[in-house]
Amino acid sequence: MRRWQRALLAALFPQRTACHACGAPLMKADGVLCPACAASLRAHTVPPARLETVVDVHIAVAAAPFVYDGAPAALVKALKFGGDHTAALPLAQGMAAAYAALAPLRDAVLCVPVPVHYRRLRRRGYNQAEVLAEAFCELAGLRPPVAALVRVHHKHSQVGMGHTARRMNIAGAFAVSTAGERVVRGRAVLLVDDVLTTGSTAAECAQVLAAAGAEVVMLLTACRV
Repeated sequence: MRRWQRALLAALFPQRTACHACGAPLMKADGVLCPACAASLRAHTVPPARLETVVDVHIAVAAAPFVYDGAPAALVKALKFGGDHTAALPLAQGMAAAYAALAPLRDAVLCVPVPVHYRRLRRRGYNQAEVLAEAFCELAGLRPPVAALVRVHHKHSQVGMGHTARRMNIAGAFAVSTAGERVVRGRAVLLVDDVLTTGSTAAECAQVLAAAGAEVVMLLTACRV
């Protein structure tokens, strides 16, 4: 990582004196994770040969650098529910490594985060997928992410739902914004989210992007279940 990238990320994602995964006190040399959580992050890193996964016919390539367990899961929860934007950094570093390792992902010219409904955005104050996408784009040297998708309804939380229930719950939930229609047409799009579970959310997003003229849609998440 270049010095200017480190400086920019430090400004966007300020450090604290506690581990961003478990809350244990940090020593100056620890970075954002304590030694135990750093080891857990490494232990739950997906090997390069297994990075790629199959999600849906509308998604040409899908990858996730971490298994959703241990430190990676704790970081996602800290980012998503704890307002800790710096928790995105170790996850984004893994995503950048996956992007560098998988040549097909590097064909993407546009990074699009999976959106949240405006009510959730107003309540939480941010979209965790957008925070991840911003950090990832800085690390990977890509242009900033584009908010080309909007979430038009949010029926129920999908936690605990099976694949069929998730697909029914998410059907029709996303649309391409007016500005998004101009930028996705004819482009290779990299969709970014925090966790890949059944793939129903990513598949729904990919379908509307394809319908809006995206040449190809790929997926990169921080974790997969």
